[in-house]
Amino acid sequence: MSLLVDLTEFLASPHRTGIQRVCGELCRWWPANVPVSPVRLSNGSRLLRMPPETLGIIRQYFEASGEQVGLVEASLKDISDRADSSGDAIDLTIGHRVVVPEVFYDPARVAFFENLPDGQIRQFYFVAFDLLPFTHPELFHGDQPHEIINGYTRVLRHANNIAFISEATRRAYYRRLLRKASSAGPVLRLGSDGLGPRPQSQPSRHPFPTFTVLGTIEPRKNHVLILDAFEPLLREATGLRLIFLGKMGWVDSSFSDRIQAMASGECPGFEYHPSPSDAFIRQQVQQSWATLYVSAAEGFGLPPVESLWLGTPVIASAVIPSLEAIGLMGVHLVEPLDADNLRRAVLAMTDRSYVETKSQEALSLKLPTWQSFASDVADWLKQISS
Repeated sequence: MSLLVDLTEFLASPHRTGIQRVCGELCRWWPANVPVSPVRLSNGSRLLRMPPETLGIIRQYFEASGEQVGLVEASLKDISDRADSSGDAIDLTIGHRVVVPEVFYDPARVAFFENLPDGQIRQFYFVAFDLLPFTHPELFHGDQPHEIINGYTRVLRHANNIAFISEATRRAYYRRLLRKASSAGPVLRLGSDGLGPRPQSQPSRHPFPTFTVLGTIEPRKNHVLILDAFEPLLREATGLRLIFLGKMGWVDSSFSDRIQAMASGECPGFEYHPSPSDAFIRQQVQQSWATLYVSAAEGFGLPPVESLWLGTPVIASAVIPSLEAIGLMGVHLVEPLDADNLRRAVLAMTDRSYVETKSQEALSLKLPTWQSFASDVADWLKQISS
């Protein structure tokens, strides 16, 4: 048996956030006693074997800081170009197992899977992140053709080997996509420790109530609702702080202007940082009295469990899959989700004793790590390949 990991999207455009981060952490923490070789899909729709040093460079990429990040990105591009020129294509045999830990919308990549010879799809092992473009199309760009955004969904529909990052995704896959009663395929929970070591005690918080929102600004993350709930409080409560951390995604231009105007000084206590470093994110989360994650829909939702890992309570909507096994430990749920209920949750978290109680709950949780995720993926492959 020969294990391969398909990193086509990651190698084409490496990032340390989102699903690319999951791919990177999987490679970074892959068990040393389970050999695996990275591959990517070439323009000619062939799987290319990457040079042996690829995994080591990916580990460097996720451990680099400052100017080193750009240098490691250049190294990744160089080895990807070398794979192109070498033309070391893999002819899949019955002994190959290919892990696919990515979401993809590229029609050429979709066509590769749809045109595989009979039975060869069985050699691919998909980690399914979400089916949101299928289950919640209203939350995505309206000008994207249906056949493009659901190409990945079509591939998953015909997959023989599939694991899920949450029970919610597994449920959507069977009930909404396949329309059958089943719960086959394991749930492999993502790591919570992406922002660094877990503190041994409650972190030192900002002297004034501080709330942080981590993630790309886009409609399904409900940043509009958060500002609607917070803006009157920020103008009335001395010292209250709200911090947005994350790039500006696809949002209405008027909302983008609103954020920029508030951050420029129009609204006291509001800050916006579009490109925060990992160290800055960790610092802000630890100083916060709570983080907020009130997304309308997610496949998983990493920021809440990363916040809990650091001992910072979370104000969350009731549909966040990463919290499905946690209950209310360290969490204040907002249900039903509207501006008034969110405002009440924020006011509850301005009580320092309540924050300390929730923080202690958070630190008592047993949360998965990226190392445990990588080990779970490897164990899954060993089990189904035996």
